[in-house]
Amino acid sequence: MNNVLVGIVSAVDFVRARAWIAELSNYADYDDWLDSRYGRFMGLSLSGAEARLETVALDDFLDWCAARRVRPSEASLDAYAEHSRRSDRRKPLSAA
Repeated sequence: MNNVLVGIVSAVDFVRARAWIAELSNYADYDDWLDSRYGRFMGLSLSGAEARLETVALDDFLDWCAARRVRPSEASLDAYAEHSRRSDRRKPLSAA
């Protein structure tokens, strides 16, 4: 099964994200955008993908985009969410 993450930012970060991610200007507010992202999640799920919404830190996402010379977008937000998930899996477990 195909695992897909749909990246989102928090409501607090949304206002700042609008300055960086051009597509966000198409939405009236955070709830409108979140509905759209949820629609993407549902579409992927209904098509057979194992989809999940993943909240990412805006500053980390923007740093990732800059380091890779990638334009911040909804597509790159999804790519970053996937990148973050893979990075989290590689972190060693603590000995505590």
